[in-house]
This record gives sequence, C-alpha cells and structure tokens, in this order.
Amino acid sequence: MNKRLVAVVAIVIIVVAAFVALWQLNVFAPAQTIKIGVVAGMQTVEGQDIDRAAQLAIDEINAAGGVWVESLGKNLTIEKVLVDTVDDAAGSTAGPVTRAITDQSVDLLIGGATTAGTLNGQIPAIQNRVPYIITGASFNLVTRRGSLPEDNALYIDDAEGMSYMFHYCTTIADYSTTVAHFLADDVKTVLDDTYHFDASRKLRLAILYRDDGYGRGVRDVTASIIADDNLPIEVVANVSYATDATTYQSPLISVKESSPDAVYVAGFTADTAEVIKEGINDVGLNSLYIAVEICEDPQFYALLGETGSFQILESKIATQWQGDTWYLEKVGTYVENYMAKFDGKVPGMLGADTYDAVYIAKSAIENAGTLDKEAVKNALEDTDMPQSLIIMENERITFSTGTNYHEILPKTFIEQLIWNEGELQPYVVYPKTMPGIEGNFRQQTFFPPMEYEPGSP
Repeated sequence: MNKRLVAVVAIVIIVVAAFVALWQLNVFAPAQTIKIGVVAGMQTVEGQDIDRAAQLAIDEINAAGGVWVESLGKNLTIEKVLVDTVDDAAGSTAGPVTRAITDQSVDLLIGGATTAGTLNGQIPAIQNRVPYIITGASFNLVTRRGSLPEDNALYIDDAEGMSYMFHYCTTIADYSTTVAHFLADDVKTVLDDTYHFDASRKLRLAILYRDDGYGRGVRDVTASIIADDNLPIEVVANVSYATDATTYQSPLISVKESSPDAVYVAGFTADTAEVIKEGINDVGLNSLYIAVEICEDPQFYALLGETGSFQILESKIATQWQGDTWYLEKVGTYVENYMAKFDGKVPGMLGADTYDAVYIAKSAIENAGTLDKEAVKNALEDTDMPQSLIIMENERITFSTGTNYHEILPKTFIEQLIWNEGELQPYVVYPKTMPGIEGNFRQQTFFPPMEYEPGSP
C-alpha cells in the first residue's frame, strides 16, 4: 500500500472517529424537545382558542429558556404537537390521540373540549400511560371512571391508567352550584319583589340541554344540587335537543309551555346563542336565559348581539372584563398578550384553562426532573402552585385525590350581558366577593331583561 493511500485511510478513520464522538455528544443529533400534544378540534371555536392559548404559553416558556430537566442537565424547549380532533365529537378523537402517542411520541397531552370526545380520546392515553391534563370537558367522569360499577361500559380501574388523567377545568357540579344559588339568592328575590310573589313560591326553572353526556349531566346534577341544598327552585321542564340540531323551535315551544321563570341552557357556543335568539325572536319565550362558561368566547357575544342584552352567562374568567382595572393583574396581561399575538382576537374560557395547563406541565416536569411519564404523573399529583388565570378557592392550584379524583377547586361567577355602545358587554352580578380579591367583585346588581315575562304565579 503506497504512502498516499495510507494517509487517506488514516484521515478517513480520524474523521469518522471524530464524527462518532460528536454524535455521542449530541452535536449532530436532532435536538431533543418536550412534545406536548394539544388536543383541539380545529373546526370549532373552542378548539381554535385552545390551540392559540397553548401556543402563547409555549412561546413564552421557550423565550424564557425552556424547561429545566435535571436528569439531562439542561433546558429543553417545548414542541407543540397539534392533535386535531376536527369537531371533537365522540368518533373524532381516539384516532388523532393514538397517532400523537404512537407516531409522534408526545410526552404528555393537554386540551380536550367536549365530554363525549374526551371520554373516547382519553382511552389511548390511559392505555399508554400518557399524562393528560384535560382543560375542557366538564363531566367529572373523565377522571372518575374508576368510581363506576365494574360492569359499566365506561369503567376503567384507577390503577389501569386513570391515575394519569388530570382535570384542570370546572366540573358540572362546580358551575351548576353557582347557577342554582344565584337563582335562589338573587333572581328569586328580585322576582318576588318586582312581581309581588309570595315568598313561598318556588322559582320555576326549565333546563334545555344537548342530548349528550354533558347536557344530561347538567340536568341530573342541577336537580341533585337543588334537592341537596334545599333550594326554593322547582324544575318545571327538562327538554333535550339533538347534538346535530341546527334549529330549536320545537324544544323551545315545549319549554315555553312549562311557563318558566328562567331557562338554563346546557349547550356550546353556537347552539346556545341560536337557542336564545330563536327563543326570544321566534318563539316569544321572553325569559331569563342562563348560558354556561364554555360560551365565554367573543363569538358568543357576536352571535347573540343585542338579543343577548340582560341575559346571563356563568363563567370563571372574565376575558372581556368591563372594569377600570383587571380583577387579577395576570388575567389582564394574558388578554393583552393573546390579542397582540393573534391579530386582536379576544381569548375565550377554554384557552385560559389550556394556557395555565402548559405552565402546570412545565412545573411538573421540572419537579420530576425527568420526562419519565410515571414520574411526571406523580409530580402532577403533587402540584401546589399559586393560582394563575382561574380563581381558586384556596388561591392555590392543587389536584385532589380520593373521591374527587384529580380535580381542582375553582371559583365561578355570574355575568349579566348588557348591550352598550353597539356591543354586548359582561358585568359581574354574583357573587359580591371573591377569595383573594379586595373589595367588591360584583360590578352591578342583577335585574330582569326589559321584555321579561315571569312564569305562572
């Protein structure tokens, strides 16, 4: 072998050895990231809000240096993996979630809007032991399947993966308790005074609900709250509508025949707005309508328009707060940053849950010191951090264990929507005070809509 060939071979050996050494030092290896699967139905208003809020939080964390992972001895950036569940219906979620886990190897999941979609979409996460912070579905079964009878089709034992599910969201019981007590404490008092009703007369409530787990849950849980708390409310009608309905006059006529004082609507953004508009404009049901927090979105306000004036929205975050100063400074900062990043769009409620959840995930990974899924799950269970965008009963974010499995303690409130200066604006009317917030939280007192007609005496 001539000297020139020997030299070439030697150089090749040195170059290969150097490349191998650099590869082992991760110089040329793909940069490792923390993959967060954001579960969002992008055909829905709620899903788009979830996606935008997650992106905002991820960009903030990455800009600040990422997430410290002690076992790796370095900070990692977060990579968003969009898990598009389209309409987030029951049949649309399991496939995308499965692909995110098996094909894209997500480290954890955040999101999920509907109850039906989440109950199906969480199954691959449970089976593969992937931590999932659920930020939308309000039916508490999404973390309590282990409490069902073992012969129930939805039963999954806590030890078989349910312990990886975390519920950073209000449950049906949380917001229905606020709604029922607002009706008993404030609405009944105003109606009794205004219409000279005898104090023994119970407030007449109709419940109009989507015929799915969420809607039926609102129906059943509200009845239990009224009975358990001995509230002066009589449920005079329980009327459902199909989840694929586009008009609602027939169920609204049934509600009207029950002669209610108030109508509790368990729907999503678009259908709830249409229910209220058809009820007032087409059916002549000039009642007090109560929408729930999933409708806390600028599209709901736009869809309702002036028809929504003096109607009621239960919420847990006031992204369209009308006060001179924000009730929580961090909420104001979040709204401003969100609007600046997304061309002036005002955030909704599910996005706020999701934004917080990304920071909760960051904290859990740093406390676990690893991306090991079981360790992250254990760290999530031990979460104890200051409240963020959502007001908490004890001003701390913690997840419960035991009967109320992996749930939080949020505080909800009631807004009355007022048409003012060409737009619908929300004002808090209940409760008067909130934990950790100085002075009055309530902005004005409740009063009935202008064309309001009470039910039968």
